[in-house]
Amino acid sequence: MQIRPATLDDAEALTAMLAGYLAEMGLGHPGSTAEELRRDVLSGDAGQRVLVAERGGRLIGLISWDRAYDMHWGARGAQIADLYVEPASRGHGVALALVVALCAEARREGAVFLRGDSYDRASPTGRFYERIAVGFDSAECSCGGRAFRHLAELHGQPIRTILRNLPRREWNFEP
Repeated sequence: MQIRPATLDDAEALTAMLAGYLAEMGLGHPGSTAEELRRDVLSGDAGQRVLVAERGGRLIGLISWDRAYDMHWGARGAQIADLYVEPASRGHGVALALVVALCAEARREGAVFLRGDSYDRASPTGRFYERIAVGFDSAECSCGGRAFRHLAELHGQPIRTILRNLPRREWNFEP
């Protein structure tokens, strides 16, 4: 197995892996297209980075992350966005190898911590993270799609108006 930075040539394989990842999570979203990945991620434009695990010339896993900063501690770090290993390659240390490679790369850039979350501490990913890190009972939240646009459009309105017009939860699932 080889761990390496993803390249523009990996876009199609990454698209397929992301689709599998999102399907497993039951999000009902197909994920980024190969063109979106090339344009935004693999080009470096979005600031997100991706390492891939490859065996026999085929991608079997990925880890993507962003730079992070903890202003309470004045420290740089890395925030895992996605960690995925194809089902047939699970249980062979691929996820651990990806995390270790990310830590080494982030450390070379001055990072001193790594963050990740799994949405469910009892999930395989949650249990994996708690083997290498401290887990917290936090509830990560994400606002996106129509809900995000709606909140942005409320900027400048009186608080009372904003409170009366908060987005509906399901708007987060609308593009």
